[in-house]
Amino acid sequence: MYLNKSKQRAFRILAAPLLAGLVPVLLLAGCGGSGAKQNAAPAEAPYHITMAFLGAPMDDDAKVFAAINELTLRELNMTFEAAPLSFGDFVSTLNLMLSGGDDLDILPVYAPLAPGYINANQIANLGDYIYEYGKDILRLVGEDIATSGSVNGFIFGVPSQKESASLSGIVMRKDIVDALGIDVNAIHTLDDLTPIFAKVKANYPDIDCLAAKNAVDRWENYDILTDRFGVLMDNGQSTTVVNWYETGDYKTKVNRVREWYKAGYIKLDAATSTDVETNLVMAGSLFAYFQPIKPGFLIQANAQCGREMVYAYIGTDDGKTLNNLNSNNVNFFNWGIAQNSKDKVKAMQFLNFAYSSPEFMNLLNWGIEGEHYVFVDDSKKVIDYPAGINAANAKYGRNLGWHFPNQYIAHIWNGLPADIWEQYKAFNDSALKSKAFGFLYDPSSVANELAALAGVQAEYVTALETGSVSDTEKTLKEFNDKLYAAGLQKVIDTKQAQLDAWWASR
Repeated sequence: MYLNKSKQRAFRILAAPLLAGLVPVLLLAGCGGSGAKQNAAPAEAPYHITMAFLGAPMDDDAKVFAAINELTLRELNMTFEAAPLSFGDFVSTLNLMLSGGDDLDILPVYAPLAPGYINANQIANLGDYIYEYGKDILRLVGEDIATSGSVNGFIFGVPSQKESASLSGIVMRKDIVDALGIDVNAIHTLDDLTPIFAKVKANYPDIDCLAAKNAVDRWENYDILTDRFGVLMDNGQSTTVVNWYETGDYKTKVNRVREWYKAGYIKLDAATSTDVETNLVMAGSLFAYFQPIKPGFLIQANAQCGREMVYAYIGTDDGKTLNNLNSNNVNFFNWGIAQNSKDKVKAMQFLNFAYSSPEFMNLLNWGIEGEHYVFVDDSKKVIDYPAGINAANAKYGRNLGWHFPNQYIAHIWNGLPADIWEQYKAFNDSALKSKAFGFLYDPSSVANELAALAGVQAEYVTALETGSVSDTEKTLKEFNDKLYAAGLQKVIDTKQAQLDAWWASR
């Protein structure tokens, strides 16, 4: 059964619809022949749950979703419908579903869009349901994290269980590091990289040391407060919202990058290039790139770059490396309930199940054991493709644990450490929480200003942060003057007022 209230229904899949109608009959048939049992009250009809998530349709979707349907019928008396959303147009598709009255219970909520959904009355406040019907979520995620996706006290969604902290670093080709005798353990600051880049350029003149796309914004030693138009410095320990682009820290970073650019260490077309950094490393034309580092990172980096890589953590200019946690990196994609849901209690019960059922998580992310994956260890924790199957011909295997509710209870893909989930938890637990953790501001009153600011940002930031401007001081002043002319101070004042009110209410 396909629903057709919007164009999105073209690819939505309802798994095993006939089971829903058969359940009451089967339950009654199993009661035997006694008159008392035959006169028993009929079983409650299954609730039909619809879950939207990111990811392109796959060949075996119908088979996997049918298996999930059997699971939810057995455990929850709910039928299951999946609505995969393309990464490219999920925003517009969700808007159609939410505004068009489509049947929808569970949806991914991209945090910057949450205030708009709230103001349009398109999503439910989970605060009305989570404490009674989401007890497993509170237990597994922790109440402070589970309820951190909140705007003005409205809980718009529960964060996915993932590595959420931010610890920045530089990733480098190991063959060059070894050949030049570079001491990776001696790298602590951006300035430590200058003599290394000089050495690489002298010995490998045809290789760019850095693509520089993230040479400045990877170092978030501040709480970005959603959009960087007004931030909290000192790793979110400050209580005063300031203009990041006007700080001495930002000025130091863009001046350093300019020096690197003039010395020939940075890719000359860095400001306009659309090349993926890992592809450039694989092609042999790039030495290093900046990247947030997480447990198990090198396995991913080696695969993406097609060669062995090494990394070093980079701290602030005094060498202090901090693992930061703020509302934005925790609440990247959350799981919410649509106002369209016909039964929000049952939707919350399903969401609670999704966070606590390993069987559900493994089916949704990896598919069916024996067909889409097999165990490769005796403990039955680590999985890989079955014989003859690989990434190119696999009919199912979404590998979206970071997006789905709770990857910490799911299988681990071969190559990652067997204790990767414990490493992720420890990584998050070790982070310094911003003083604004749990706060997300409502930008609705400054929407026009934000649109204008985004235009100014696009005009200046890439050029400044790749070292591509001839006069950093002059360009930086022009940039900030235009930001204030576009309404930056109003945005900063709005954030500060909302933040002060949030602190006062705690």
